[in-house]
Amino acid sequence: MRKLILAIALAAAASLTVVAAVAIADGGGSHRANLDGYQEVVGPGSISTIGHGTLRLRVESDRIHFRLRYFDMENPVTVAHIHLAQRHVGGGVIAFLCGGGGEDPCTSPNGDISGFITPPEIIGPSGQGIEPGSFGEAVRAIRAGATYANVHSSRWPMGEIRGQISGRGGDD
Repeated sequence: MRKLILAIALAAAASLTVVAAVAIADGGGSHRANLDGYQEVVGPGSISTIGHGTLRLRVESDRIHFRLRYFDMENPVTVAHIHLAQRHVGGGVIAFLCGGGGEDPCTSPNGDISGFITPPEIIGPSGQGIEPGSFGEAVRAIRAGATYANVHSSRWPMGEIRGQISGRGGDD
């Protein structure tokens, strides 16, 4: 009986170790971006705005839970996306967070938007290797730090605030 209990305890400990190792290797599936105008790169480049925000993502096996919060936007918010590109480079849209693609409208001057991104919400960018519905490709890009969040406004249609998505709890 003692051998059976010891074997069960060892198996449970081994399982917990594997689960913990996977969570650590993946950053627990949590990713974050801090958004501001100074990180914008398209059009005129950096933008001086008091607008700022955060994006938190939790990657799960079949969906990504997101919470986008932004504050003090100086212009009406039109849309928010996740884009594919490394820091200081503009890229194509992977998925909508608000203002299009079946997501709720964006609010102004502040927003607190939560939702899920599932394979049908992945819209591309095909020209950068992420085909519509390619959930695994989108997740790999997020985990690689090759994505950013962008909140667009009426004055700054290419983006008023932006932040690189990182798995370390924020920007480097």
